[in-house]
Amino acid sequence: MKFFLVVLFLYTSVFALDFSVGENGKSLDDNNTVLIFGGIQGDEPGGFHAASLLLSDYNITKGKIIVAPNLAFDSIIKRSRGNNGDLNRKFASISPKDPDYKTIERIKKLILLPEVSMVINLHDGWGFYKPTYVDALQNPKRWGNSSVIDTSEINASKYPDLENIATQTVNSVNSSLADPKHAYHLKNTKTQELGDTEMLKALTYFVISHHKAAFANEASKNLPVNLRAYYHLLAIENYLKTAGIEFTRDFELTPEGVKEAINRELEVKLFDDRILLSLKNPRKTIKYLPFPVNKELNYNTSNELTAVIADGSSFFVQYGNRFQTRIYPEYLEFSDPFDEVAIKADQKDLIVHFGTKVKVKENFFIPSIKGVRVNIIGFDHGKDESNIFVHKKDMQQAYSLDMAGKIYRVEFYELRWANLQQLLENTTDAKLIKKAKILDPSILKAAKTKDKFIGSILVEFE
Repeated sequence: MKFFLVVLFLYTSVFALDFSVGENGKSLDDNNTVLIFGGIQGDEPGGFHAASLLLSDYNITKGKIIVAPNLAFDSIIKRSRGNNGDLNRKFASISPKDPDYKTIERIKKLILLPEVSMVINLHDGWGFYKPTYVDALQNPKRWGNSSVIDTSEINASKYPDLENIATQTVNSVNSSLADPKHAYHLKNTKTQELGDTEMLKALTYFVISHHKAAFANEASKNLPVNLRAYYHLLAIENYLKTAGIEFTRDFELTPEGVKEAINRELEVKLFDDRILLSLKNPRKTIKYLPFPVNKELNYNTSNELTAVIADGSSFFVQYGNRFQTRIYPEYLEFSDPFDEVAIKADQKDLIVHFGTKVKVKENFFIPSIKGVRVNIIGFDHGKDESNIFVHKKDMQQAYSLDMAGKIYRVEFYELRWANLQQLLENTTDAKLIKKAKILDPSILKAAKTKDKFIGSILVEFE
């Protein structure tokens, strides 16, 4: 087992964060899929938040979209335009020795999928593009709040008239402005005609050079993130309607509706969904969170902008470019005798799966389980805290997950001597925590002396 652990941690330490790709909807076999990119530059949160919402909060009811919301994920986390240089200037040529080589190749493969007919790349740019000079922030050299094309027309079987489609999108966005000062304009870079050496290296030019429609939507960095994402989504929805793709969404498309969607509670599930972290205004640190010595370090999240990242002997959770919380682990052996527990909440009997949350008005009660002890974090009543009615007033708020003092962990452990019968090991389609530290042998030895972690639930008091 020690050999397995070393191999696992060495493997996870080699790779940086890869960008994720999600599909929404079903292809009609008409080569009409729309491909949408966000986060090609890490300091452009309007674009990557808008792209992420297309996966988490939209339902494509006709047609299909493919979304890669976090192309430069490491750069997003560091709020950097590009950790290894500008990713959007590497499509004409790139050395296999470039750290971004594999990323560029993955992006190109997505673009060249036969089903893809239209590509949208989301950016945030400074100022406001205006066809004529107004002032330092409003002039032809600015990019913000513009629909960008490389040329008026292309040789393509679908959507060859880029200028007409982009103009329709500009008009659509301008019909729903939060402020007339935010008006969109069409920006045709005439990339090939003018020999624009920078734009010739960009993603959109690579797309049109392969006879597919490409549009870049720019929102202004001088606007709040939710307003940028709002304008991106207005533009995207018009492009989708142009392509005949139909959809519904789970929020109202207004600046405030987008803000609420971006800022909603995050969920992180760890280690085959055995642990749930419900991050609603979370505390900056979570201590003694069980981490396995006999399972891979995997996780799932409620959106594609959230990641769990190793950082020395601790880990942190990041949402886009926003830090959420830092985790200080306790390494334990994990056990799998069951994956759900009985609980009484406000006098109601419930069966609750690990990695889920129960809302409580007055109290909850965990029945005892043979060979198992219960540890309610923030409730100090002995080694086994089963068979006790627990009220909010009994809890120590400093141990809650959230700053409001409402959300608490309830953990279940197999007693070291119990030797409970094991279920088949879970397999989940999860992400690996990258760059995890190789564990010291003393940590592995200590884990063998402790009770085995089974799983946990959360309780949230009203």
